Amino acid sequence: MTWAAAPIDLLDELEVERRRDVRTVNLCAGPGGWDEGARILGLDLAMEGLDISPDACTTARAAGHSRRLVDVATVAPTSYPGATGLIASPPCPTFSTAGKQEGCGRDYQAVLDVWTSIGWGIPPLEALADIEGMDPRTAMLAIAGTWAMTMENLQWFAMEQVPAVDHAFQDLVAEFAAMEWMGFNIVQVDSRHLGVPSRRARTFIVAHRDQPVDVGRGGRYPERAMSEALGWPRGHDVITRGQRRTPGGNAFNADQPSWCLTGRARSWHRDDGLHLTPQEAGLLSGFRYDYPWTGSRTSQFQQAGDVVSPIVAAAVLGGTLRRDPTAAIERELDLLYGPQPSVQPSVTTVDGMQLDHVNALSTVSDFTLF
Repeated sequence: MTWAAAPIDLLDELEVERRRDVRTVNLCAGPGGWDEGARILGLDLAMEGLDISPDACTTARAAGHSRRLVDVATVAPTSYPGATGLIASPPCPTFSTAGKQEGCGRDYQAVLDVWTSIGWGIPPLEALADIEGMDPRTAMLAIAGTWAMTMENLQWFAMEQVPAVDHAFQDLVAEFAAMEWMGFNIVQVDSRHLGVPSRRARTFIVAHRDQPVDVGRGGRYPERAMSEALGWPRGHDVITRGQRRTPGGNAFNADQPSWCLTGRARSWHRDDGLHLTPQEAGLLSGFRYDYPWTGSRTSQFQQAGDVVSPIVAAAVLGGTLRRDPTAAIERELDLLYGPQPSVQPSVTTVDGMQLDHVNALSTVSDFTLF
């Protein structure tokens, strides 16, 4: 771990001034999901994204978003003394059920220990010593929480991960309650419940220092089929793994929201042989068709699979900053896919309770303090 900002006297004066003008830092920012979410809402967050992927940074810059190509683990929060907002999307493979979940064992507790140590007043660099030798992707969760706990002028933050990290987020909320922040939410969001034609379930933690947050309420967003979004005729299946059979199956019907996109979507093809393109993958994630994906075909699919959907980002940012996102999201959905489908909201049962999807965001834990 080499987390240390360059001394001020070694930085170009213009660079120092530029960083002072950044009001929102976006860690592991990727190709632009959060940036596009802010655009949907008409918010100017004076955001700079940090990411280690050259292709993701190039894509974001081509779309008009600020990016700094850097390993977040080498940057200190003091690099952005004027920032009042923080967004973070630390890598999920070590926690995801799609992987081996290496981060859900001993390393999970080490992440919690870092945050607890900082809460007790231990200097961040000393606390982060607990993650030396850890998988860097798991360590990034601890680092993101450390930024949130130590940024001097922070007023709000939003962070996302796979649902397996929900308990860690509850521990982080407890730390912020002890720091006397006012508003908190932990919410689970599936992009298909917000009208995006693909499934992607993620847990978000949001907080505000001075006001309640409200990320648990949304408008009516009927589910949208993959075939409708891509202009395909009805009745086709999508083959995801060729002839290789897996416990989850290797095909799904396109007349529903698609399965969650990952980098492996590069091999998806329709049952008549038509292959999915990176532009179509981006559209399924909530990006405009002409979004400037860059890099190899594999890299473009990886970016489209890893990214936060702009529609979901708009919903979360709107609730965090007390700006109703409903009209803006409906307008964006119409621009991307045309008028909303007439499909009725689906119904599920959770712990014996019937829940419809009129409310697109499912509140896992509401810690709002008044």
